[in-house]
This record gives sequence, C-alpha cells and structure tokens, in this order.
Amino acid sequence: MNEANRREAELVGRCANGDHEAWAAFVRGYGTLVAALARRLLVRYTGRAVDTDVDEVVADVFLALLRQDRKLLHRFNPEYRLSTYLGIICRTEALRGLRRKRRQPHDLEEAGHIADDADHAGPLRALQRDEREDAIQGVREALQHLSERDRLLITLKYLDGADYAAIASQVGVSPESVGQLLTRAKRRLAARVPHLEGWLAEPEASG
Repeated sequence: MNEANRREAELVGRCANGDHEAWAAFVRGYGTLVAALARRLLVRYTGRAVDTDVDEVVADVFLALLRQDRKLLHRFNPEYRLSTYLGIICRTEALRGLRRKRRQPHDLEEAGHIADDADHAGPLRALQRDEREDAIQGVREALQHLSERDRLLITLKYLDGADYAAIASQVGVSPESVGQLLTRAKRRLAARVPHLEGWLAEPEASG
C-alpha cells in the first residue's frame, strides 16, 4: 500500500469509528470530487445537471456513508482507490434520486445494470467490476506497444478466453509452445503495466 492509500485508509477508518474531526476533513477533502461525479452522472442519465440536483446527490452520498452505523465506511477496502469506491456509491445514489423523481436515464439498459449491482450486490462487487474493466482497458492500451504476435497471444487468451488449441491455430504455432510464448509476452507487457505483476507472475497452465 502506498503512502496516499495509507492516508486514505486511515482517514476512512477514523470516520468509520465516529471521529467527528476526521469526518469534517473527509467531507472537505472529497466533497468536490463527489460533486464532479454527481454532475457527470446526471448529465449522462438525464442530459442536464442543475446545481440543486448535484447538491442533493452529494448530500445523499454522504448520508449513505453514515447510515447503519457507517456500514459503507467500514466496508471500504484500501486495496481499491477511494475515488472509485465513492464513484460507485455516487452512482447508486444518483440513480435512486432519479427513480424518486421519476426521471428515466437515457440508457435504461445500462442504468438497470448499474442499479442491480449497486442495490443487490453492494458497492464492493460493482467496484470490483469497475476495477476489472479499468484493468482490461489498461491492458488494451499497453498492447498497442507490443509486437503483433504478443498482442494476438494476450488478446486471445485473456480478453477472448480462447484455449491453447485455438490460440495455436490463430498464431500458427504448436499448442505445446503456447504457454511459453504467453509467459514471454506477459513479461514484456509487465514492463509497461507494472500493476499486473501478481497476475503476470502466475505460471501458464495448458488450456
């Protein structure tokens, strides 16, 4: 855990334990971020974001963090970014506010998917999904700097879920050599995406 994450975790922990000074610092420190997230979500779902609606979402987010003896604060996992965690909660509260006011988001299918995650699975599962999506996007961007074969190997295995036989057929190698080629490709990818170190350290099993 880096120093910034450690400070965030310490502040959230103090808030979860009812420290009023810490809570005031938390609201001052993250109020602008939550407001920006709320504004972006309202524009996305309704096409507009007036200040009163933004303020209402911000208030709902902070109230949600305090409900049920600060349950959501206690649930915060410092392995994740606090900004991402707050984003998930903000999205939940924005959608609840829209339902209360009978405003329908533009993309009903997407909004329904988010609401299911937030209301039924809880913020942590939605957060994990967002983290995975961020990781996949990071991999896609890093792949642009690798060779064509490395890109194909990693895309087929980790983004498309192909087995070794299918990969071998696409790449033009024997199935027995796919594991070693993937290991080398992942090593080269690791140089560009350091946070994948744990995943990249796993040995390739035949698939």
